[in-house]
Amino acid sequence: MAALLGALSLAVSGCHRGLPSASSKTYSEFVSAFYTGLGALQVGNDALADPELARATQLAPGEPAAWANWGILALRQRNFDPAGDRLQHAQSLAKDSDAIYYLLGLVEDGRGNSAQAIADLRKAVGLNPKNLIATYELAEEIERQGDPDSGAQFQKLIEQIVAAQPDNLAALVELARASARQGDAATLRQTVARIRSHAEGWPAPVMQQLAAVETAAAGADPQAAALKTTFLRNELMQLPRFRQDLAAIKPAPGDEARPFTRFLRLATPSFTPAPADTAMTFDAQALPDADKTQWTWIGAVSLSDKGAPVVVEANATTVRLATGVTMTFPGGTAKTAPSPEGVVPLDFNYDFKMDFVLAGAGGVRFFRQDSPQTFTDVTAQTKLPKAIVDGNYTGAWAVDIEADGDLDVVLGSASGVPVVLRNNGDGTFTPIKPFAGIDGVRGFEWADLHGAGNPDASMIDAAGHLHVFRNERLGHFVEEPVPASVGAVKAITAADVSHDGVLDLLAVRDDGAVLRLALKGDGAGWDVAQLAQVPDAANYLAGEVRLRAEDIDNNGAVDLLLGRVTPLSGQPGALLWLGGADSNFTSAEKIAATPVVFDAADLSSNGRLDLLGISTDGQPIRAINHGTKGYHWQIVRPRAAQATGDQRINSFGVGGAIEIRSGLLVQMQPITGPEMHFGLGTQTGVDVARILWPNGTARAEFAMKADQEVVTEQRLKGSCPFLFAYNGHSMEFVKDAVPWGSAIGLRINNLGTASIAATEEWYKIPRADLAPRDGYYDLRITGELWETYYYDYLGLMVVDHPAGTNIFTDERFAVPAVKPAITTVGPLHKIVRAVDDRGNDVTAVVRDLDNRYLDTFGRGQYQGVTRDHYVEVDLGDDIPKGPLYLVAQGWLHPSDSSINVAISQGSHEQPKPLSLEVPDGHGGWVVAQPNLGFPAGRKKICLFNLTGLFRSGVPHRVRLRTNLEVYWDSIEWAQGLPDTPLKITRLAPASADLHYRGYSVIDQANQSSPEIPDYNHLTGARHPWRDLEGYYTRYGDVRELLAKTDDRYVIMNAGDEMSFRFAVSPPPPAGWVRDFVIAGDGWIKDGDFNTTYSETNLPLPHHSRTVYDTAPLPLRQEWAYRHHPEDWQTYQTRYVTPQPFEDELRGGAGR
Repeated sequence: MAALLGALSLAVSGCHRGLPSASSKTYSEFVSAFYTGLGALQVGNDALADPELARATQLAPGEPAAWANWGILALRQRNFDPAGDRLQHAQSLAKDSDAIYYLLGLVEDGRGNSAQAIADLRKAVGLNPKNLIATYELAEEIERQGDPDSGAQFQKLIEQIVAAQPDNLAALVELARASARQGDAATLRQTVARIRSHAEGWPAPVMQQLAAVETAAAGADPQAAALKTTFLRNELMQLPRFRQDLAAIKPAPGDEARPFTRFLRLATPSFTPAPADTAMTFDAQALPDADKTQWTWIGAVSLSDKGAPVVVEANATTVRLATGVTMTFPGGTAKTAPSPEGVVPLDFNYDFKMDFVLAGAGGVRFFRQDSPQTFTDVTAQTKLPKAIVDGNYTGAWAVDIEADGDLDVVLGSASGVPVVLRNNGDGTFTPIKPFAGIDGVRGFEWADLHGAGNPDASMIDAAGHLHVFRNERLGHFVEEPVPASVGAVKAITAADVSHDGVLDLLAVRDDGAVLRLALKGDGAGWDVAQLAQVPDAANYLAGEVRLRAEDIDNNGAVDLLLGRVTPLSGQPGALLWLGGADSNFTSAEKIAATPVVFDAADLSSNGRLDLLGISTDGQPIRAINHGTKGYHWQIVRPRAAQATGDQRINSFGVGGAIEIRSGLLVQMQPITGPEMHFGLGTQTGVDVARILWPNGTARAEFAMKADQEVVTEQRLKGSCPFLFAYNGHSMEFVKDAVPWGSAIGLRINNLGTASIAATEEWYKIPRADLAPRDGYYDLRITGELWETYYYDYLGLMVVDHPAGTNIFTDERFAVPAVKPAITTVGPLHKIVRAVDDRGNDVTAVVRDLDNRYLDTFGRGQYQGVTRDHYVEVDLGDDIPKGPLYLVAQGWLHPSDSSINVAISQGSHEQPKPLSLEVPDGHGGWVVAQPNLGFPAGRKKICLFNLTGLFRSGVPHRVRLRTNLEVYWDSIEWAQGLPDTPLKITRLAPASADLHYRGYSVIDQANQSSPEIPDYNHLTGARHPWRDLEGYYTRYGDVRELLAKTDDRYVIMNAGDEMSFRFAVSPPPPAGWVRDFVIAGDGWIKDGDFNTTYSETNLPLPHHSRTVYDTAPLPLRQEWAYRHHPEDWQTYQTRYVTPQPFEDELRGGAGR
């Protein structure tokens, strides 16, 4: 690296050396590499970020922003030497960049070089006193030194921040604390008064703490107010305004090193929507298959995730596809034409082919696609009541009402509470009514308006009133009142017209105002703004209309298309407002190419959206889009992972969203089907597309070329904390850590939440996995998945035992719970033979512990559950009398709350825990031990007691049977030695430090093997999960919370690590060996949308409660808070929100 930097320093020694001309091909390649690398850096794809950013430094070696971002990648990976080298080179190219000096300070802080970190940070602040993040970082670094003048220096720097942002609450509270510690009574009182001036509307607990600070500040000893200001800060963390102010001076953990989004020496390209194509025209043409049949409805449907959409036409009796297929439309005896939403494409049987639900005056019908040329009426198979099948409907819409991975159907009617047909996943549907208080439905929209990850339901009732139901998860919805000023509306849709990463609700009011409704960030209602006006509204809106948000001209900004779907003499078929920069829309353009417009679709795969309509004589018309600008476009085809072995996301991700970025131009759209169209304007490609799946997970694709289609598949999420240990050479993964089985709010079916059988777990750490380092045993527990952990107790047991014996813990999850214990056995014996349930000899697979896993049972419909299967093992004839154990080691691929809910619906076979069978002596088998649970995660030991199970004269064979995805690595047997002397030493941690670490690189050898985290390699990921909101434990020493089981615990978030050092015990006596057992007590809660109340880390668990199925109480009413309120002043003071996840592609903007 040093030689490379030296050579490059010579290459760029001239003023403009190493900087390509903005008109050159090299510049274009540099821009592409820089922004692709930036996108990969922001979403944590290091494998792409590293070569792209390296390439950017080669294409423009004189551009410091490229070197800085490459350095940030290494810094996030905690590779401090290359980070320092790259950032030093960036600084040599931009000697006056305060931002680069700040980054150098972070590198030195990571190295533990406080003096140099302070020097670099001082340089940053000196260059730019308004760099408040650098100023606050410098203040904290100086305060940590504990020098005699540290406090005074800290206060001076905070005063500098307050001078720059006088109303920053976080800075004012810090100034109050600093001045109190310094005994500066005048500054303290003045600052507290300024805090008071912002206090209107604060909650009572915050006001009480503020009053306590005021009382202390007014007293004779101002230093007494220092601790109380810390308590005030903790209370203020619940306020969005305070968190926003804090973020302005102190980024969230993992966000400290924000990348450059603009160049420092080269000219940065413009990344705004291109000018609207106001010269665009539409040429009406009859469709090729037109005949004399009169149609009243037309649309375009993607029949799969491949190829262009096909045209669909419908009237009161028939639905016809361009493939030649016809289906009967339920128009009723009066032969009523379909409503605008009466023909609904959706994949209701999870085969990645679009089926149809037809809803009209004569009922609802289900047509399954067998091939593009064959659709079968399967209405009878749905088992719906006759009253539902033959009802009178105004339309239907596809939703996943419970986020269980299949698409349900909302039925609209002229009156009454709307009915939702819940998909049971087996071809049947069940009517439910989750939307109370609604009388009739004319319009419906399914999109996440809160930015919470799960779609909300917006609907227009029979009287034209707008209703919005917030998705509270678990299939529960609560109405969120809209302002009365919105009035009666004609049509709705969802789009991100404000470009803030949250979808807006768009509505056409009956007076012609086109409105944007956006929820305020503090949850205090709606912002309502008018975007456009329908001309001659009284006449144009006299019939039915349909509002679409599409980029018709491909300029990179969403356009508004208002199509009239009932013909009216003298009125255009559609109105089009073209979007531009700053959410502005052009005046309405009247499109008269067709008198009725239903849809817009790219029928020719040329990236242009044509209009589909009906002529006055009922003939289908395609109005071809003739754009004049030649703007670029992108088609993204979202697709779930696979049809079997998963099914946690509906096949095309309906209800999720896609966010793309070209350079700095960010666009978001809700996912409505298999094909999503984006206009790019003059941008030549998409640097990153981030797919937000409707189950809360995210996936990113990179470096997409413009004018092409891209298929993106959903990938899986996991669930568990990770245990690492120093083995004498390096820190390596041992197994899934405690807690594993005590899951708060885990749904076991559609109706119930699992009770917690036990919170204490013991897991063995083999002697080969843990070795002393500098007099201590070094263990780490990391949180890296979508979970919160509550650690009440954690300790290490040193277990010394005679050589030739083995000790094990039984690491199964079972109900009743496995009792924590240490079992001593003799030497492990190999099995004679093993066969699977289909007669295959699998002895070589399970005979040795070698990371080869038994996997002959295939995959089922849902992740974690497959067909009934077993492995049969023959122990041989030489089996001793007395205690006998089967020692099986392997891993479990688990289901989750959403899968459990889906399985519980319909006629699916329910998950079956392990059972153990033995020969019955008559040629058959008998269940000797039922309900044995399953391995508690990865690399776990299952200890099965075989004592007394074998009948006289029968072979010593056993079967382990289940229908779960249990992958065995080794199966052996051993004689039990219960009288063996053991020396067990319980160790409390000599140190236990909670801190931010980040996310390990994950490796998986094959689909039969577990995903294994690599401790020694970090990704650059910052926020891969939508964190559960709430108070978490502050970073630092946490030994007090872990000392005993007392309902005082460490609350740990994704990205956190607890590092432990346990003092090494004296060596075992001669002839003895040593193993270890980690013992823990606590709980786990995941963010799955069907986990009960998974949006926050409440309710707080405690040992007197076993079921968590009721709504959380306010924090101060929670049992744990009431019994240990002091912990929320000293330990539980870090407030976490999912906001950084939501802003992933926007982080760092503006630098």
